[in-house]
Amino acid sequence: MTQNKKPVIFVAIVLIVLMVLPVIVLMVFEGGDTAATNRADILITTGDQTHEADNYDLRQLAERAEKLLSEDLAAALRKGDVSLDFMAALSKDVEKARDALAAGKLEKAEQYYSTVVGAADAQLAALILAETARALDQSTYEELKSLKYLKTAFKNTYLEAVETYNQGLRDLNANNYQESVDRFKMTSAILGDLEGRSVQQVGGMLEAANVALAELDLVAARSAFEKVQQIDSANVAATDGLVMVSSLERIAVEVQGLKALQAVGNLDEAMVQLEALQVKHPNNPFLLNERKVIHAQIQEREFKAALKLATQAEAEGDLVAAITALEAAIALRPRAELNERLTELKVKAKAARLEVLLGDGYNALKAGSFDGARTMYREAVALAPESKEARTGLEKASSLYLANIRYTQNITSATKYLKEGRYPLAAKFFNDAMASRPSTMPPSQLKEESRLRLELAIQGQQVELHVISDKKTYVSIIGVFAPERFKEKDLKLYPDVYKLKGTRKGYRSIEIEIKVDTQSSKEIKIICSDKL
Repeated sequence: MTQNKKPVIFVAIVLIVLMVLPVIVLMVFEGGDTAATNRADILITTGDQTHEADNYDLRQLAERAEKLLSEDLAAALRKGDVSLDFMAALSKDVEKARDALAAGKLEKAEQYYSTVVGAADAQLAALILAETARALDQSTYEELKSLKYLKTAFKNTYLEAVETYNQGLRDLNANNYQESVDRFKMTSAILGDLEGRSVQQVGGMLEAANVALAELDLVAARSAFEKVQQIDSANVAATDGLVMVSSLERIAVEVQGLKALQAVGNLDEAMVQLEALQVKHPNNPFLLNERKVIHAQIQEREFKAALKLATQAEAEGDLVAAITALEAAIALRPRAELNERLTELKVKAKAARLEVLLGDGYNALKAGSFDGARTMYREAVALAPESKEARTGLEKASSLYLANIRYTQNITSATKYLKEGRYPLAAKFFNDAMASRPSTMPPSQLKEESRLRLELAIQGQQVELHVISDKKTYVSIIGVFAPERFKEKDLKLYPDVYKLKGTRKGYRSIEIEIKVDTQSSKEIKIICSDKL
């Protein structure tokens, strides 16, 4: 489009007209319109009753004409989309319609209003079409630019699209809006068809190139990628493909070895060889990508193995192993359905473990293994705090464990003092043991208890003891009688450990510890005979 240079004075006049024009239009609409409208309302609403429907329709028509003129077309006038002459002509028709209404000529008024509405609608429709044409002009132009890369491969078709667009642009400049819209739409359709064909061709070439690359046919792969670039020089897939081809050309033999290992499933060896190859070619893009591929294959293998192990362990009833294997599978490849399965397994494992713990805990209590029972019930409570049986079992096991500790310690002390001959102390600890005796005891403890009871019963009778001295030595037994001199003395003592003491002036004192029981000697001599 070209612009003609205008004289400065002419431009100034146009600007003044555009500034004053809205005011003139408003004065025209506001002056005289009210009276005429009021007259029309009076004529329409007070006319012959037989024309009420016609008068209502006429009033609707009048309001539409007034609105189009005062609002829609006035806005278009202010934007410069309609001419002042066009507005003046319609204003005259509206004025004639008002006059006809004032004179009661309803049919005449209807003709004028219909003319105004028809002309206004047509003009507004033309304006909408013009806006559509302008919008299509811009979008089609942008589409031509974005697909310009196709010009090299599809020269004739692209030039056809350009020529069609140019014709549409000429129609737009000539205000042939409908023809312009049609041309722009045709241009877009040609470009769409061209793009579709190019996409199909590029897609086919990329598929062929990738197949050749996978088969290590590097010549065919390079040729196909280059053909893609001839159509679309900015194609990322073709650019990346050519990079891969270049990176493979130096290590094709080694890569064939890697592929062979992958084909037979020897992924670990393939990874070892790949890592060794990367040491020589650390930034090779193909090796970097192939590492990801092999790593993914190894993960897939481990994932399937973990799932298989989980299924097998569950079938064998080893729910703990099944849970461990399933967690390993989820770590490799998280899935919602696996999480659900894991939750179900944990519920089953919890129930099974709880049943085992409660059973073993009960059996341990029954067998008198209170510490073991307490350990099992404690785990059961941690596993299922809501289990009343677990809580009750822990309380009972803990209570019996404490009682058993007290009982065991007292029995141990009783055994010790009994062995030492200190029968009163042994009896005391035995009685304390009986006071804390658990209701359930293992056979070994019952046997020891019976032995102690029998031994203490035997040693519960007084034993006669005959003490001989020289009637010169003062003899005493601590806790039994004070020092005295005698030739002989008979005593009755309960079995225990006693200390006899003998003293004589000028002689070395004697102190003897004797164990009195049913098995000990019934006679003892104590005489101080060693002079100082």
